[in-house]
Amino acid sequence: MTKVLTFPLVILLALVLAAFGAGYCMFRFAVARRPQKTDYWDPDVPLWDTNDTLSREDYEKMNRGADWIKRYPYETVYTTSHDGLKLGGRLFEPEQTPCRGQYILVHGYRSWSIYDFSCVVKLLLNEGFSCLLIDQRAGGLSEGTYIGFGVLERHDLVRWCEYVKIRFPERPVILDGVSMGGATIMMGCGLGYPDNVRALVCDCGYTTPAAICKRTLKRWFNLPPFPIYYTANLFVKLFAGYSLNEVSSADCLKKNRLPILIAHGKKDGFVPYEMSEENFRSCGDGAALFTSEEADHGLAFLRDHEGYMKEIRALWDRAGI
Repeated sequence: MTKVLTFPLVILLALVLAAFGAGYCMFRFAVARRPQKTDYWDPDVPLWDTNDTLSREDYEKMNRGADWIKRYPYETVYTTSHDGLKLGGRLFEPEQTPCRGQYILVHGYRSWSIYDFSCVVKLLLNEGFSCLLIDQRAGGLSEGTYIGFGVLERHDLVRWCEYVKIRFPERPVILDGVSMGGATIMMGCGLGYPDNVRALVCDCGYTTPAAICKRTLKRWFNLPPFPIYYTANLFVKLFAGYSLNEVSSADCLKKNRLPILIAHGKKDGFVPYEMSEENFRSCGDGAALFTSEEADHGLAFLRDHEGYMKEIRALWDRAGI
């Protein structure tokens, strides 16, 4: 009788251990900082070419933009997070004076600002805006062991807004983020931004970290959320100090009163376009949704440049900048 009962218990224990082992591996894969093997700010290093959604024309255009940025003078700046991390960024000042305003550019998940905004910085500088390209925690110049999917980074973004307010008190601020950067900005609306922030641009941001992680499990690994997502989230809570389901972009946007542009490509294979529709429905007056019919993830600006810039200029007008 004991042997009969023991065998199922052994199988159950093995399954539980396997679930926790897989969850821990997923936690390390998705959240833990990785060694920085390449400095893409080095003038001799081209942008990485692993994104199969980019055409050769896109890649060359982004490399030209990145090369231009690397050769433009900038200042390395730092602030401190609410939990004591040193956060770094690069500040680019326009030749035009007086400065029209301050862009804070927020890159996506495991990305680089010089990659995500390679085709944007020169344009904004020529328009008279200063550009602050921040490194999100656990990447680049910034300290940190774990990525927060916007849950932690939203607090960091408020600190950057406060940094600009102290250093440049007269400058209106526009927050502009792509993918996780866009979600970070939307989640920050739940905290409230300093009064120097005048407008928001959120490109292909997701609704919740939980939703995008569950979708990625299925899309990248062909695995169901149960049990791996749930065991992984336990490790996130234990080691990183937050939960993947504790903050919703859509819920935070209900508190927003700033002019906002939400942009997304309908052919996005990573963050589905429907997430931006859901986020947009949570917005009040002063919101606009720009849709690119042909763009994949983060490529709306390249695919529909004129239409995108028309919406950006309209946002500036609504913000009085």
